[in-house]
Amino acid sequence: METKLNQIERRVLGVLMEKALTQPDYYPMTVNAVVIACNQKSNRDPVMDLDELAVLDTLESFKRRGLVGQVLPAPGARVDRYKHLAESCWGWSARQRAIMTELLLRGPQTIGELRTHASRMIDFESLDIVNNVLETLMTGESVWVAAMPREPGRSAIRYTHLLYPEGEQMPAAALLAAIPTPVASLPGSHVESDRLAALEKQVADLHETLVELTSRLDRLEGR
Repeated sequence: METKLNQIERRVLGVLMEKALTQPDYYPMTVNAVVIACNQKSNRDPVMDLDELAVLDTLESFKRRGLVGQVLPAPGARVDRYKHLAESCWGWSARQRAIMTELLLRGPQTIGELRTHASRMIDFESLDIVNNVLETLMTGESVWVAAMPREPGRSAIRYTHLLYPEGEQMPAAALLAAIPTPVASLPGSHVESDRLAALEKQVADLHETLVELTSRLDRLEGR
C-alpha cells in the first residue's frame, strides 16, 4: 500500500486516529466532524483551514486505498461516518498510533514532548516506553520514523515521521533517511570509508545524547 501522504491526507488521518483514542463515544466520525477537527487551533501545527470538499475527497481517496472504512448510518441517523484502518493496514499498535498521530498533527518532536502530548490519547508511564515505541517505528520491514540531527542550540533530539511524498520539502531527518547506506569502499579508495566513518560517528553522538537526555529527564521526574 502507498505510504506517502500529502499535507491534507496527513491531517485527516491524524485526526481520525486522534479521535478514535480520545473520543471513542463520537467515533467513527462524520465528514463535518473531521473538518472541524482538522481546523482546530489546539494540538495542530500548522493550523489549517480545510473545507468539506477537500476533506471528503481525501476520505474517498483513503477508502479506495483501503486506509479508511465508511460506516453506514445507524437507524435514525442520516449521515455516513468514517474510521481509519491504520492498525489493519500498517500494523500499528495503540501506542504506535498515538506517537504517529502526534507526529502527523504537530510535526517533529522530542521524546519528552511526545510523551506529554501523546499521553492524552494513551498512557506512557516513562520516557523509556516512548523510546521503545519509537524504536519499533524506526526498525523492521517498514520504517515510519527517523531521528533528526541535533539542531544548533538544542540539546534534545527530535523525531519525524517519514510519510512525506516525493517533491514535498522534508525535515532533515527524512532527507537523511533517503540516502542509501554507503557500501564498502574499493581497495585504495578512502572517500567512501571516510564518509561511512563520519556517518557512524554522527549516529553514535546522537545515541549518546539521547541516552543522556533520557537519564536527566528520568532523574527530574524522580524528584
